[in-house]
Amino acid sequence: MVTLDDVRSWDSRTLTAASEDLTRRWRELIAVHASSTEDVIGEGWVGPAADAARQAMRRIRSDLGAVSNELLRVATCLGEAAIDMAGLINALRAVEQDATDARFTVGSDGSVLDTAVSYSVAREDVWTTVRDRRRMHEELAERLTQLLRTATAFDEALALRLVGQVPATFVAAAVADSIPSDATPAANAAFWSALSPAARTRLLVEQPGLIGNLDGLPARVRDSANRRVLAAERVRLREVEAELRKELEANLFGGMFSNADAGLEQTRTRIAALDAIEATLAKGARQLLVLDNASYEETTAAIAVGDVDTATHVAVFVPGLGSTVAGDLDRYDSDMDGLETVARQMLPAGAGPSVAVVTWMDYQAPQLGWSLLDPDRSVASEWAARAGADRLVPFLDGLDAARAEDPHLSVLAHSYGSLTAAYALRQGTGVDDFVALGSPGLGTPTVADLRVPSGHVFVAEAEGDLVADLGAFGRDPGVLDSVTLLSTEGSDGRSSSIGHGDYLAEGSTSRYNAALVIADRSEDAVIRTRPALFDLIQKLLYL
Repeated sequence: MVTLDDVRSWDSRTLTAASEDLTRRWRELIAVHASSTEDVIGEGWVGPAADAARQAMRRIRSDLGAVSNELLRVATCLGEAAIDMAGLINALRAVEQDATDARFTVGSDGSVLDTAVSYSVAREDVWTTVRDRRRMHEELAERLTQLLRTATAFDEALALRLVGQVPATFVAAAVADSIPSDATPAANAAFWSALSPAARTRLLVEQPGLIGNLDGLPARVRDSANRRVLAAERVRLREVEAELRKELEANLFGGMFSNADAGLEQTRTRIAALDAIEATLAKGARQLLVLDNASYEETTAAIAVGDVDTATHVAVFVPGLGSTVAGDLDRYDSDMDGLETVARQMLPAGAGPSVAVVTWMDYQAPQLGWSLLDPDRSVASEWAARAGADRLVPFLDGLDAARAEDPHLSVLAHSYGSLTAAYALRQGTGVDDFVALGSPGLGTPTVADLRVPSGHVFVAEAEGDLVADLGAFGRDPGVLDSVTLLSTEGSDGRSSSIGHGDYLAEGSTSRYNAALVIADRSEDAVIRTRPALFDLIQKLLYL
């Protein structure tokens, strides 16, 4: 196992110098090889001894050719390794510099120690500061752990390549395999930062499916990889569709005695989801952050409006009951596009802060129909929300891990999606603001469980929204202490939101309020106040 001190002692220039020296010696050997021909022995000598001499020269020439080829192989190997090693060294320096800047120290064993004795912040901000430093500590530790995994895989694979036991591609494959299947976003980010540009390109071209959904990688990388996967999936599914159609046409009984008809329907459903994704990407200024067309019953995806890598403010929208990529992605994306525009207009003009909004559909949202009988997919059960939260947590963490500076991060969730988001927030995600729209409950009677800064949990309940008053998953969120109620009524020329599905309607007060939260201007939001008598009644009811 490579240690931290080992990596600290590495110098890629040593490998570069060795590669250049071996290349020079290879050229000299090639010149000797070219001059060592059979013509050294002229035609004036014949007989057994002459034949043996010429055979010896041929053997020398062959040996020189083999040695020169091996010399070039080792020189090339060291040259390529120097580039990969430089990436690892730079990644380690970046982690240690980040640790120093944030007043952490890194021990020779890879341990991370917080050296900040006290935090010079207002009392109400202490919890937030402690939370942020704990997350930073964990992230630094994960980055170092993954760097050592990658360095070890690189060193071991390079040793095998130098002795000729494995091909050149084995090193890249071994480094890729150093990512644990359950790696944290911080570990994934460390893995990516340690790769050389050439290694990154190889992975992007050869294994896009490996990195497209890897939380913690830059959005532009995930987008590029997932677009490659999208194109390949479309070709594959079209071929499957054609084969199933032929099978059904050739079968006298259709799909009665086979699964071909069900398979064809499922394949077409998958293709419809890909169609929806392609149509959304075609609008421009989009990033495909998630694409999974195989793991679940429904295709999942996440698409951003704006640049997640550079945006000052990043918002993630979590939809609820009945949501599917094929049926709802276009509508949600249009809502997010409008929301991004409104939020961006609230920021100072010029090349300053910017906004990106993500439609996150990477979980199996509950469906009506037969799904009501399935506890894992039923809207009456919390299990779909819990499963979705397990996917949402690393996605949110990955948005921070992929960047040098964390953005202002907010989560907006509608209906059942608010329960999914709430379960995720309870695991500690670094989210700065949370907006629940038409929520049937957050699964907790205490806002503090959501681990969001005090005063930054918002709830919107529109007139005529029966779901928002159900309290199906805990108390009605609108009556919880420390929750800020956002107005959904018309004001200043903005329209009211009516019913369960109108919260992000164009020109509505509720969309305006949501945009203010995204832009980190929640203090300017239009607030709905509760009568004191209402609060008293609610408290008496839940004593």
